[in-house]
Amino acid sequence: MAPFTPISGRCQCGAVRYSVHAPAIELYHCHCSICRRSHGALFATYATVPREALTVEQGAENLATFSSSPEVRRHRCRTCGCQLLLDDDRWPALKWYTPGTCDGAPGHPPESEKHIFVSSKVPWYRITDSLPQHDEF
Repeated sequence: MAPFTPISGRCQCGAVRYSVHAPAIELYHCHCSICRRSHGALFATYATVPREALTVEQGAENLATFSSSPEVRRHRCRTCGCQLLLDDDRWPALKWYTPGTCDGAPGHPPESEKHIFVSSKVPWYRITDSLPQHDEF
């Protein structure tokens, strides 16, 4: 297996930059209403890594935190509003990041990619890929 090459990511305006130093454990396309509304999209995509494998390189003081549920905190750039990171108290050893903000490939193994909370997706959107689909998490 080839060694992992760290990847970098940033918000739209570049005020916040982060780096990931391990391959993602899993990659989720979340269709829940909280994620859809938080991102203004049909679904939100997140990757997870061990907490110590993600470093905010620049602009940590520019991150605003919003608690979207009692256990979930979303971190956005205060300047451009881009959601970059997520913490979930149910999995304290993990850090969640939005791979759409990565400069290049998100570094996840293909077998880890899946759709979650499909039972609450918008009814007019049809998932057409062959990835696993789960009604809940």
